[in-house]
Amino acid sequence: MSGDVRWDERAGAFLISGYDDASAVLRGAGWSSDPRRSPRTPPQFADLPPNVLLFLDPPDHTRLRRMLSPAFTPRAIERLRPRVTAIVDAALDGLEEGSDLVGELAYLVPLAVVAELLDVGVEGAELFRDETPALAGLLELDVTPDGLALAAAASTEIMLYLTPLIAERRAAPGDDFISALLAVDGIELDEVLATCVLLLAAGHETTANLIGTGTLAVLDDPGQKDALLDDPSRAVEELLRHQSPVKLAGRVALEDHTVGGVEIPAGSQVFVMIGEANRDPRRAPDAARLDLARPPLPHLAFGAGAHFCLGAALARMEAAETLSRLFTRFPKLGRDGDPTWRASSTFHGLNELRVRL
Repeated sequence: MSGDVRWDERAGAFLISGYDDASAVLRGAGWSSDPRRSPRTPPQFADLPPNVLLFLDPPDHTRLRRMLSPAFTPRAIERLRPRVTAIVDAALDGLEEGSDLVGELAYLVPLAVVAELLDVGVEGAELFRDETPALAGLLELDVTPDGLALAAAASTEIMLYLTPLIAERRAAPGDDFISALLAVDGIELDEVLATCVLLLAAGHETTANLIGTGTLAVLDDPGQKDALLDDPSRAVEELLRHQSPVKLAGRVALEDHTVGGVEIPAGSQVFVMIGEANRDPRRAPDAARLDLARPPLPHLAFGAGAHFCLGAALARMEAAETLSRLFTRFPKLGRDGDPTWRASSTFHGLNELRVRL
């Protein structure tokens, strides 16, 4: 069996790690993103909220994505930049010697941005902080029935909080993301709720991981700092490629496929190994090396095709603003001890990174 496409007995799935094959699967027809179609998914998955964009297939996915897209255009996201920079600066103000950069910056900034987007105030921000980790567990490769139960409970708590808030915004719209969603013709309440839950579960986790691992990468290779400050957007593209915050994306074969010369029968579970594909040496001779000054190489950190991450522009902007402002504010930033890594099958991220200012 090809090294780029291999069967993994423990995962009960085909793993695809070559860039071209990975891209073809993510962009191609005949694959489903709905975990409920997979024979390896626990039945408790059905208890989770319906209409989560990440798990929808056409035509439902096409319809919902078309309705949501105006809220996520680069122009719409650019209007948020002043609010994001204010959040970043406030988080930087709170750092002190020995601070944990993961908890006090990398996780705090995207969570505060989501709370700001939804205009939920302190109460909502605290609820999101408490419930988001369980939601993210839903996306683990080896999610257990207990993990699914925790995710379902967290989702319920968040939806119970948001439902009356949505009713208020429907009656008196404001300048916030929920009001913008409600203004979309034809959108249903459960779709608004599911989109808010997804924003927390997927959007918050991935951006937090990118900020954390990006900071560590520069601290461990200080020669990269000038390139980061010279062009933060370019640097973030390289960090997305090299430090992909999501390790894999799941698909279920709806029909028989041949990928990389390997037969994949209909009904099979497939995992596209995003981190490995992004460092495929056939894309560039030194693809395994981080180089924040290099012209951006194509990558799959945000997926590809119909499921390309709707929040990509927001994640890019948050990471660029956070990293550039961090290293500008604290030019002597350094590690205070060894970092600890998160144990996760799906996310590439840190648990803790203590720093000297």
